Amino acid sequence: MKRKFILMLLVISKISAAQYYYNDIIANKLSSKQFKLLQANNFRKVSAKSYDGNGNNSTDFFLEQLFNNNFTQSVTNSKIVSGISSTLVTNFENNHVISTNEISKGIENIVHYTYNNDSTIKSIIAISKDTALNISSTENHLWNYATNGKPVSMTCIKNNSDTTTVLLMIDENGNVAEERWSKKGKEIEHYFYYYNQKNELTDIVRFNNRAKKLLPDFLFEYDEQGRIQKMTQVPAANSNYLVWTYLYNAKGLKQTEICINRKKELIGKIEYSYE
Repeated sequence: MKRKFILMLLVISKISAAQYYYNDIIANKLSSKQFKLLQANNFRKVSAKSYDGNGNNSTDFFLEQLFNNNFTQSVTNSKIVSGISSTLVTNFENNHVISTNEISKGIENIVHYTYNNDSTIKSIIAISKDTALNISSTENHLWNYATNGKPVSMTCIKNNSDTTTVLLMIDENGNVAEERWSKKGKEIEHYFYYYNQKNELTDIVRFNNRAKKLLPDFLFEYDEQGRIQKMTQVPAANSNYLVWTYLYNAKGLKQTEICINRKKELIGKIEYSYE
C-alpha cells in the first residue's frame, strides 16, 4: 500500500490493469498538471517523510525526486518499509511525460508515450523485463478519438497477440460515462463513470460478482479549486475500504496524504517537501 502512496505523487511508471480511461488519460493529465506546477515554481527536488499508524516516523522509508536544469528529466529514488528500493527515470517534452524507466529488484519497466497534435494520448507502450528469469512482456495501448476530441475506443495488445477492445460511451455533457472491454466478441468488463455538476469525476463503478450489484471501485471528492481532496478505494475482493485525504500547500502542490481504513484507523501518512 505504501508503494501506491508514493506513486500518487510521481509520474505513471507502468500501465495498470483496471480502468484504462482513468489510468491512461485522466492520470496522465493530473501528472502533467503536477509537472507544470513544479516547473512554474522552479522546484527541482521533491522529498517525503512517511509515518506509520502510530504517528512514528518510518526511518527506513526514503523518497527523493530530482529534476535536471531544464526540466526535461527527473530521477526518483525510493525505498519503502519492506526494504524494496527502486529508481525511476522520467523524461519530459512539451510538459508531457514521454518515457519512464523504472528498475526494482531485477525488474525493469519501460513505458513510452506518444501524443496527438492536441496533446491527447495517442499510444502507450509498456515493456517489462525480468533480468533474473530472462523474460519480457509488452503491452500496447492505441487510443482513438472522435472529431470533437473525445476518446471513443482503445485497443490493448499484449505480447503482440492478446487483444482487448475498449469502447467508451460519452454522455450528454461530453464526459466518458461507460468503459466496456471485450475480447473475441465477448464483453469481459464494464465500468461506469459518474460526475458532479462541475463535471468532476466522482465515482468509478462496476458490477461486483460477490455482492451481485453495482459497487464503486473509487470515489472522489474535490475542494473549491477542483483538486482531489479525498479518494476512497473499495477492493473488489472484500468489504474493507481505504480513504486517502489530501492537503495542499499555497502553491497548489500536495503537502500531506493521510490514509485511514473503514474503522477510521490511521494506516499511514506522508508529508512532502519541495525545494
